[in-house]
Amino acid sequence: MKKRTVYQSIAIGVALLVAGYFLFCDLGLGITPLTKFFVIFFGVIIGLQCIPAALMFVGLVRGVFGSPEQTAKQVLR
Repeated sequence: MKKRTVYQSIAIGVALLVAGYFLFCDLGLGITPLTKFFVIFFGVIIGLQCIPAALMFVGLVRGVFGSPEQTAKQVLR
């Protein structure tokens, strides 16, 4: 199995465990299971979109503040 596949499987498993715990346990929030599912669903969507955005931002900052030679090597790859 590839390293990336293992990491993806672990991330999905952890997300499912946290979502399941939040959905089926009474955490004292006084909200219905459907509302909990709504919050989890949109939280996962927003979280999954923030990861690539953060990686792109880090790459942008490295490109701006990096040396021109290093940036040229990355572009030519």
